[in-house]
Amino acid sequence: MLFLDISTWDPAERDKVMEHFKKLEVPDGIDIINQWIDLSGNRYFVLYEAESAEAYGAFNLPWTDICIIDSVPVMEAAEFMQLLPKYK
Repeated sequence: MLFLDISTWDPAERDKVMEHFKKLEVPDGIDIINQWIDLSGNRYFVLYEAESAEAYGAFNLPWTDICIIDSVPVMEAAEFMQLLPKYK
């Protein structure tokens, strides 16, 4: 399943977040598609596929001490449009 996460942090935690990011190891079951940094600061966006709830947790839980993570399950619009007839 695809997820778009938006991580935010307190500006005072910037250095701690940067150190955490340098040590980032992507767990098995996570495929990062792309990632972006908000140039105005304090936000990180990542689009990834998670194979399981365990992989999802292994990817996000190490950050919850310094970031707030808004995680949104997403799919491409064309794929979603194909689902609509099933629900009419």
